[in-house]
Amino acid sequence: MKRLILIIILALITGIALTTCGKVIDVSEIDGTYVGTYTWSNLSSNPSLVWISTTTIEFGEGKYSYTGLSNDSYYDSGSGNFTIKGNKIIFELTDYAIPLEYIGVVDSWLLKGEYKYKFDGNKLTFSKTATAMDMKYEYKFELKRNR
Repeated sequence: MKRLILIIILALITGIALTTCGKVIDVSEIDGTYVGTYTWSNLSSNPSLVWISTTTIEFGEGKYSYTGLSNDSYYDSGSGNFTIKGNKIIFELTDYAIPLEYIGVVDSWLLKGEYKYKFDGNKLTFSKTATAMDMKYEYKFELKRNR
């Protein structure tokens, strides 16, 4: 009898843990304006090169727009569509300040692609690592809902 009770308790705990971890959210739950820190790190340099800026990202109806990635440079603003799949937020950049072929940069420096994310209803964080021009970079956003 004790063994049966123990098995039932473990099954309940496991079920609760599985349903609360990795909660899948709808894109509309993220809708709003977020302000916070964007950190770009070159992980291949020694010591690591770091760029930090204050960024604003607006989310609404599966679309996003951003400013402030690099303080008025070509990378500073853009917009597009986003989706959420599991623990990833995926940005499809459709519009940015100037065509990449004009400035000779890699598009991984822009807000596009797949990022791992966490969202608690007010704070949104997401990050990814990528290789560009034979260097490894980390892109990290730590944002709070502004309105």
